[in-house]
Amino acid sequence: MAKKDEEIKVGGMVILAFILFLTALVFVGGVNLLRRSRVTYTTYFKFAGGLEPGAFVRFGGLKVGTVQAAEIDKDDPTRIRVRLSVNPRTPVRTNSQARISTLGFLGENYVEVSPGTKDAALLPPGGEIPSAEIVQLADVFNNVNNITLNANKLVGNLDQRITQLSDNANQLINNLNTLVGGENRAHIQSAINNIDAMLAENRPHLKSSLASIDTASAKLPATLDNANQTITQTKMLATNLNSTIEENRKEIREALINLRASLVQAQHLMGDMQDLLDANRGNLDEALENIRVSSQNLKEFTDQVKRQPYSLIRVKTQKDREPPIGK
Repeated sequence: MAKKDEEIKVGGMVILAFILFLTALVFVGGVNLLRRSRVTYTTYFKFAGGLEPGAFVRFGGLKVGTVQAAEIDKDDPTRIRVRLSVNPRTPVRTNSQARISTLGFLGENYVEVSPGTKDAALLPPGGEIPSAEIVQLADVFNNVNNITLNANKLVGNLDQRITQLSDNANQLINNLNTLVGGENRAHIQSAINNIDAMLAENRPHLKSSLASIDTASAKLPATLDNANQTITQTKMLATNLNSTIEENRKEIREALINLRASLVQAQHLMGDMQDLLDANRGNLDEALENIRVSSQNLKEFTDQVKRQPYSLIRVKTQKDREPPIGK
C-alpha cells in the first residue's frame, strides 16, 4: 500500500512537472500549443542582428508574439525579410515602427513594435510595419574613431592658428611700440595741439553756423506749411482750370475755328494787296519820279528867290519847265 502511494506521488510530480514545462513553453517560450489565432505582419531590416525564428515580439514592452521567419528578401537581396506572428488584438497602427532591441547587454534580441499615435489608423493583417535600423556597436566605434581623428586635426589646426595669432599679436605690439615712441608721440601731441587751436579759432564760426542752422530749422516747419498751402492752391487752380476748360470747350473750339478763318482771310487779303502793289508798281514809280522832279524845281525856285528876291516883281516870264515823260 505504501509502495502504491509512492508511485502515485511520483506520477503526480511527473504530471505536475510536465504541466509546468508546457506552461513555461507557452508563456515563457512563446510556443503556441493551444493554437490560438494569430495575425502576420512583415517588416524589413538591413541588419537582422542575430534575430532568429522564435524570438519574441514585444508591443510597448509586452510580449504579443514571436518571429515566424527571418530570411533574405528575394526581391531585394540587400535587406532581410522578417515575418511577425502576433496576437490579433495587438493595436498595430500605420505609423508604428519595428526595431531590433535587447533587454540588457546579455539578453537575446527581440523585435520591439512601437504603439504609434492614437489618431493613426490600424494596420490591417498582412501589412508591412515600417522599420527603424539599429545602431551597431562597430558603427559607434567607427564614429568615435572618426570623431577622435577630426578632433586631433582640429586641435592641430587650432595650435597652428594660435601660434599664428600669437606671432601677429607680437608684431602688432611691436608696431604699437614703434608708433607710440618718443618722436611719434611728439608728432601726435603736436597734431592734437593744432586741432585744439583750430577748434578754438573756429568755435565762434561754428557756434554762429549752428545758430543759423537752428534758426533755419525753426523756420522750416512754417516754410513747409506755406509750401503745402501753395501746392494745395495750385492743385485747386489746376482743378478749376480743368473744370473751366471742360465747361467752355465748345466755345473755345468755336473761337479757335473763327480765329483760323480770320487768319485765312487776312492771308488772302495780304495776297490781294501784294498783287495790287505788283500791278501798280510802275504808276507808283512814275508818281514818285514826278514828286521828286517837282521837289527839285521847288528847291531851285526857292534858291533863286533867296539869291534874287527882285525877280518876283519882274514882268518877264520864263518858259515853264516840262515835267519828264514817264516811261
